[in-house]
Amino acid sequence: MKKRESQITVFILLLILGILLITQYKLVQSGNKYVSFKDIEIITRKIESKEIENNILREKINDLVKQIDEYEVSLYETGDIESVLKIELEKYKKASGIDALYGPGVVIIVSDGDRQLLDNENPNNLLVHDLDIQALVDDLLEAGAEAIAINGQRIIPHLTEIICNGPTIRVNEELYSQPFIIEAIGNRKHLEAAVNAPNKYGFVLKQWGLFLEVNTSIYLELSGYDTKIEYEYLKPKEN
Repeated sequence: MKKRESQITVFILLLILGILLITQYKLVQSGNKYVSFKDIEIITRKIESKEIENNILREKINDLVKQIDEYEVSLYETGDIESVLKIELEKYKKASGIDALYGPGVVIIVSDGDRQLLDNENPNNLLVHDLDIQALVDDLLEAGAEAIAINGQRIIPHLTEIICNGPTIRVNEELYSQPFIIEAIGNRKHLEAAVNAPNKYGFVLKQWGLFLEVNTSIYLELSGYDTKIEYEYLKPKEN
């Protein structure tokens, strides 16, 4: 099954790259602007981001299966699962992002580039977009970041929206202009490598000419998620 999924992913990537190359050829023939490698990279990152989300969901399913096994063992051995549930409650309070947390990690500063544009180059290549910030967050999560905030706004996977709004970016319904400051708690070396390694998105951003700086810290303090959570379909069950 995994081999088939990999083949499908490769086929989709090749198809997208083929379409982009054909489009670029037509644009060059007509004398218009070309499709930049940044556009290709962004599309590729979108696909990778979905794969990361799928992997996270698979891990959550495996964790839930393990929890069920722990509940059954506790119930069989002691006839009481209250102690197990209390431990789980504390763990989920931390993971939910509601509580303020502290720990070691990295601070990333990102802003627009100021280099000279190439001939016929799209000026957007030197601007920070929501997809750039989202890609950095995805790399940090994949590297084991336990908590992340953007300009002080706590990031909750599958709940926080990072959206472009003109020259600003909206995070948790709040608007922020550059520089964008990403704070992540976790293993400092792993998180730093998740940004600076040659195959990572942060390294690519610097190659394009955007400003990106990474600093490690032995102590970061992140506020809790304070945006009201509203469910569109979820309703409480009446007794």
